[in-house]
Amino acid sequence: MTLNRAPASDWDKIASHTGDRSFRWENILKYIKKNEGFNRPPNTREYANSYDPSVHGFNADKIGNTLVTDGNWISEPSLGAASEVGISHVGDVNGGYPVGISWQQFSTKGGARSSAATEYLNARILKSRPNLKVLLNSFVTRTLPTAGSNLRFTTVEYRDASGATVTATARREVILSAGVMATPIILMRSGLGPRAHLQANNITTVLDIPAIGQNLQDRIGAAAVWMVNATDTDDDIDRDTAVFNKWMDQWNHNRTGRLTQMSYRQMIFGRVPNNASIFSTMQDPSSGPTCPHYELYPANKWTSPTSPRPPTGHFVTMNIFVSASNVRGTVTLNPTNPLTGNPVIDPKYLSSEWDRYVMRDAIRTSARYFNAPSWKKWNATPVFDTSILNDDDALDAWVSSAVFGGVHGVGTARMGPTNSPPGQDVVAPNFKVKGVSGLRIADTSIFPFVINWHTMGATYAIAEKVSDLIKSGN
Repeated sequence: MTLNRAPASDWDKIASHTGDRSFRWENILKYIKKNEGFNRPPNTREYANSYDPSVHGFNADKIGNTLVTDGNWISEPSLGAASEVGISHVGDVNGGYPVGISWQQFSTKGGARSSAATEYLNARILKSRPNLKVLLNSFVTRTLPTAGSNLRFTTVEYRDASGATVTATARREVILSAGVMATPIILMRSGLGPRAHLQANNITTVLDIPAIGQNLQDRIGAAAVWMVNATDTDDDIDRDTAVFNKWMDQWNHNRTGRLTQMSYRQMIFGRVPNNASIFSTMQDPSSGPTCPHYELYPANKWTSPTSPRPPTGHFVTMNIFVSASNVRGTVTLNPTNPLTGNPVIDPKYLSSEWDRYVMRDAIRTSARYFNAPSWKKWNATPVFDTSILNDDDALDAWVSSAVFGGVHGVGTARMGPTNSPPGQDVVAPNFKVKGVSGLRIADTSIFPFVINWHTMGATYAIAEKVSDLIKSGN
């Protein structure tokens, strides 16, 4: 539910990479606003300078965007400690310049999750759109060339709910939105992809596009935990059925209470120092000096996915992500069953010294943050061996044991300039697959590099952009 839309410099970098200025921040902002229903926070001192109305849309029937407003105890030490260790306050996390600490925004409305499904595919819309049919429990296998033209792909083959293989043919074009993992697999099953890989899996090559399934980029994360003497954390909700049921009953009754909120209120976006030693051997992969290298958010409970939750105690977890990675992974066909098997995913996590360096810097920043005076009242005590903070190798070993994927992958059908060869990139700036006709892609696989933060908001923006392109006939 974390709603971010990437810093301005990321959008400007996409525009520079593609040669299409319509992706620049000032131009993409209209699509960001178009799908947003921002809910203004209470007009109180606590929320002063917490958002910038000029970068938000206020459409009541679109995807909700809400600041946390429950006044949870964690906000006081979270904001105070940031100031004490020199982390500046940011007026709006989605204002395009996020480096610093800010109130986080979430895709909620009326105490419940708000999404593309709830706002664009709800019962009212489904009833009012006779040209829209949603098939459940149906799985696309591949797209097929139109008869008489082996480079026009307007037929989709899928397995329906009964398991039968069915085809559907579009009058104009097919829009593929299967996601960063499934989109390249569908393309490769269709004969579009790296020739050698297709041949190895007994798939006839229709068009050799080496970039398909390559360039997978994701964020890596790790969770460092501190014990606190607060008793109002969310730990008991997760481990005590009676406590959970109490809040669940309240939510079912009137959509209020703890289950309407995430367990974190603020986010910190940071960069390694400009004089960091890593820059003597590596270029900065971020989109510029106002683009973060890492993301931190202190959660009001134990959230580590790699170690079991203790049966007692109260905790705050610093969730740490490398948000500007230079690692490139792959998504390939399942050699045992290329047509229906799950893809083979190799994200190559921690394969780059850059990612390891940024993670070390972010963890050390987290330790300084929890050692700040504002956390003394809560007796914040690390539950990990802090001696690793002084030893790069030990810190790397700890990260290797604690790392997890950020689940914000991009790039496996990357976009490039209109005039770049089809094999180098997959789609043009109009989202059409190069070298063929009748096929367009609209999902995170088209982003040429990992965008900072969570990909949902940026994906909504490109969906609106694709919609305008389709309606204009482009």
